[in-house]
Amino acid sequence: MRALAFLALVNPAFAQVILAPYEPSQQVNLKGPVTRIEWSNPRAYIFVNSTDSTGTTTNWAIDIGNPLELEHDGWKSDTLHIGDIVSIRATPARTQQNRARATLVRAGTGSSLPLFTPKPPPPPRAASQPAPTWPDGRVRLGPAPGKRGYWGPASTGVLTENFVPMDPDGILKNLSDSSKVAPFLPWAKSVFEYRQRTFLKDDPLNRCLPPGGPRQFQTPNGFQFIEQPELGRILVLLGGGDRNWRVIYTDGRPLGQSDDVVSTYYGTSTGKWENKNTLVVDSVGFNEKFWMSSNGLPHTEALHLTERFTRSDLNTLKYEVTVNDPRTYSRPWKAAWTIQWVPDEDMQEYFCEENVESTLGAVKTY
Repeated sequence: MRALAFLALVNPAFAQVILAPYEPSQQVNLKGPVTRIEWSNPRAYIFVNSTDSTGTTTNWAIDIGNPLELEHDGWKSDTLHIGDIVSIRATPARTQQNRARATLVRAGTGSSLPLFTPKPPPPPRAASQPAPTWPDGRVRLGPAPGKRGYWGPASTGVLTENFVPMDPDGILKNLSDSSKVAPFLPWAKSVFEYRQRTFLKDDPLNRCLPPGGPRQFQTPNGFQFIEQPELGRILVLLGGGDRNWRVIYTDGRPLGQSDDVVSTYYGTSTGKWENKNTLVVDSVGFNEKFWMSSNGLPHTEALHLTERFTRSDLNTLKYEVTVNDPRTYSRPWKAAWTIQWVPDEDMQEYFCEENVESTLGAVKTY
């Protein structure tokens, strides 16, 4: 048997793919043998038979995080095995019995071999490093020639006009604050509040649909820009979806109207440079199949986004967006956040495996 080891899990503040909303104010302590392991995107699960003080044994489905993030922190699909005895501290699901998200796992007895060796913390970043540039002095949105890197964690996981207290899953601390989130029209406010009351259970991202609109820049697995000035375009490659991409045209073509284009998750985008360090992008032609943010913001096909990407130094990208959807909101409104550079790494391959969630309670392996 393996030694006792404590496994600290992924920070849920950036885990935007939520298959079950959890109650952060509560904790459960579970102990028992592992009966099943599901190492699948977007979330990995272990199943544990835990016996309570009355002698009743219950099989719990424990969300341990996104597999890519777990592997980055030292986990592997065979870190735990069927039959291993584990002790787990977890946050229970709000609406589903015997489901929880782990915050700490202790496993194994006997030998001195650890389950894995955690990676050392990264060295402090030098904030004073300038952003890389093209020969004409315009800032590069990607790495310098010969370097690697991509844009990773965002400073917030939700889209709001004003700061409103929410839990890490995007659920309001107080539903009466919904009017502060954005200038909703009455129908849109009702839809938003319904999604909040039902704990975001209908989030399309849970069904592996793309994170359209501003949400694409808040996904836990990051994104990168591929600039192709000779082709008059910039590609946005997303690490938080099934190899999704977006095209921003920089060849001077007019934006057009939303009725002129086929509606998509990322819209039709045209961009231009301002002061050589800010890319300004206008987008129309969105479908209505996605949520603009993990907290459940609605929109219609009339949505028009104006985005500003400003790279102030090597490590920081400021993202600003103006949301203009006259069918959903009473006026245009703005939001902004920053995104951190992940140096010397490439985005990992990520595939969201649809319908994994539906199998979680179907079969138990003992």
